[in-house]
Amino acid sequence: MIRYLSLTALVLLPACASVQSPPVVRVAISVDWEGREISEQNLIAFENIRAAHPDVPLTQFINAAYFVKPDADAAQLREKMARVLQSQDELGLHIHPWRSLAQASGVEFRAEPTVWGFVREDRAGWPDPGHDVSVEAYTVDEFQAFVKTSKRILAENGFALSQSFRAGAWLAGPHVREAIRREGFVVDSSATDTKWHDEIDQYALPSMMREIWPDVTCETQPFTIQTPAGELLEMPDTGALADYITAVEMIDHIAAAVGRLDESGTQFVHIGFHLETSAKYGQRIIDTISGVKSVYGDQVIFETLEDSAALARKMK
Repeated sequence: MIRYLSLTALVLLPACASVQSPPVVRVAISVDWEGREISEQNLIAFENIRAAHPDVPLTQFINAAYFVKPDADAAQLREKMARVLQSQDELGLHIHPWRSLAQASGVEFRAEPTVWGFVREDRAGWPDPGHDVSVEAYTVDEFQAFVKTSKRILAENGFALSQSFRAGAWLAGPHVREAIRREGFVVDSSATDTKWHDEIDQYALPSMMREIWPDVTCETQPFTIQTPAGELLEMPDTGALADYITAVEMIDHIAAAVGRLDESGTQFVHIGFHLETSAKYGQRIIDTISGVKSVYGDQVIFETLEDSAALARKMK
């Protein structure tokens, strides 16, 4: 069962009462660490984002798969990751079902269904396949094993996780939602609008996302989901990630949320990017933040997802 929150406009107060601050657009910017590789060119691009906007906190959805690959050097990985992590950031969990992570979790690896709708020949030969496999292919117990193992590996490497999660390819269906709730996660940020994915509509992923999130649009605000293990707060990824949406589109997306403030009150917006494609799309994030700051000023606040979630709960 999905229950939407009531995010209402501010009520008028009598003259003797304290005046509430006007509503603002609260923007969370996330980073999906895919678990494939941490290349120097992508780290440099990521460092450029941080240098351009050092005041903007990020929600870093970390993937444990880096640490279980056959050639993994844990100390080197930690050093690389430390270059772009800051104390103001939130560290959430991100999972793609890589074969190495399945093996580390004691789960039998599945090669399909994939986000393409078929097994790509150019990826079937990868030394560590699984990135493009749907996380919903696994049972609740199996996916819980992925989560439990990921938490352990990341804790062993010094990463203190929040209670926020994002599923690989946004495919957090019933199996994933119950599994993460069992493991103590109370915030999911996998719901998104497939309007941003029109350039890959010939593949299976957009229809897979629509099946899981049929009522989610780019304007959808936080809502609760009941799972057999308890309630989740869904914080939609309203603007997807920079691979699929340009800086102009992200700025327009935030501008539209600003336009709804008077009528609807506080608005929650979410945009982001992938670590693995930072070199290609990172400039879009720099340009978006710069544009929003210059035009909208104090009408927009950049904050972590857990901070946005804390306010969303109060607004129930």
